[in-house]
Amino acid sequence: MKTLKVIGLIGLVFLAGFAGGVVATRMVVRQMAYAAAHPVGSSAGKVEANLDRRLRLTDDQRKQIHEILKTSREKLRDVREEFQPQFNSVVLDARTNISALLKPEQQRRFDQFLADNLQFLPIRELPQPRKNPPGTGNMNAQPARKQKSNPDAQ
Repeated sequence: MKTLKVIGLIGLVFLAGFAGGVVATRMVVRQMAYAAAHPVGSSAGKVEANLDRRLRLTDDQRKQIHEILKTSREKLRDVREEFQPQFNSVVLDARTNISALLKPEQQRRFDQFLADNLQFLPIRELPQPRKNPPGTGNMNAQPARKQKSNPDAQ
């Protein structure tokens, strides 16, 4: 009788594991199918998908919001292209001035701090250039970047 109970218990554990595996596999497959049906390649796509899911948008609303966000991204790109070099110059000046106040050991720790905390005084790249819309000039030309200031040259 004990042997039968042990075999029965092992069978139940096996069945529970099998059922759990089936459920987990179904969840993963559903998630992968949803991701394939709703591709989200960028943070902008994630925002749109999140809005769609939370607000339960109609197809018309989804299309209009997509166009609004697309236009906004283009405008923001233009602003970044214009002001990013100035922003980077200010950040670089702040880093240089802080570093100039520090002793050599503190400078090494400050450099490590900057490497560990990328959001603190970040120097960002210019946004990727847009492809030329038909009938426009060379929109891929990058604005001239300012040279990094060298405190030793002064």
